[in-house]
Amino acid sequence: MGKKQYILIFSGVVLIILFALLPKAVIVDNTESIDTDSNTAEVHTEDDGHDHSDHDHANEHTPNAAMNAHDKLPADTQNTLDSLEHEFSIAKSSSNKSTIANTAYNLLIGMNKFDQAAGWKLASYGQSNNEEELKAGADAYYQAYTFAMSEQKSAKMAKLARENYEKYIKVHGEDLDAKVKIGMTYVVSEAPMQGIMMIREVIAKDPDHQLALSSLGVLSIQSGQYDKAIQRFEKIKKLYPEDMESRFYLAIALNNSGKKEEAIKEMKYIRKNADTEEIRLSATQTLAEWDN
Repeated sequence: MGKKQYILIFSGVVLIILFALLPKAVIVDNTESIDTDSNTAEVHTEDDGHDHSDHDHANEHTPNAAMNAHDKLPADTQNTLDSLEHEFSIAKSSSNKSTIANTAYNLLIGMNKFDQAAGWKLASYGQSNNEEELKAGADAYYQAYTFAMSEQKSAKMAKLARENYEKYIKVHGEDLDAKVKIGMTYVVSEAPMQGIMMIREVIAKDPDHQLALSSLGVLSIQSGQYDKAIQRFEKIKKLYPEDMESRFYLAIALNNSGKKEEAIKEMKYIRKNADTEEIRLSATQTLAEWDN
């Protein structure tokens, strides 16, 4: 996509995981109307039964306080982080703290430890009140939600992302990308329709919004509304032809709707032209599966 912070970049495996974690619901993609009265399509979903009572990370001012329990890290990495935490605690200026936090953040992002990376960004924000650090922390939690391997962690990370995006919007003002991401976090909560309505509102304001169109397309695929998904992703293809992630979804929707030849043509194009190895590999693997 045009902006790398669009956290809808999946390998084929992660794509399947996302669909599995979304509510098992019939989500009607009726974005031509954002009416919220009793005629609005219902979403039936079960209570996920999770405890979402985590404390507010963004208000904490030290990296460890800003994070909860994490996956165990390699000893050398943990030693580095411990050292950085000590440096952070004794640094006198917010700029020095920010530099230290960025070092830890980049290390953890490179290891796909997104929730821990978020903790560092939010600890730095607690010192500097730099709204871009708040947004980066929210983005990291959103990545953690996107790549979570369990429903419990997905729900937990979605809640943390949502809370911090809401704080970012409060201090920054309207941000349509953040609003779409908040909507997507609601989709895995007890109020999925609230999230869908938020994304619809973005579409109503900006009919060509890339992330909103892609998100609705993903939800349409998940709910088996392949014609709607194709419509969304064809529009993205026309507006943003270099968006290989959305073209990947388009191929999936085409194949699932019975248009296999068109799907194969699209997937071969992706395999040849994608600018990331992950997308090319996903296209190659998917084509191999379709040939079987």
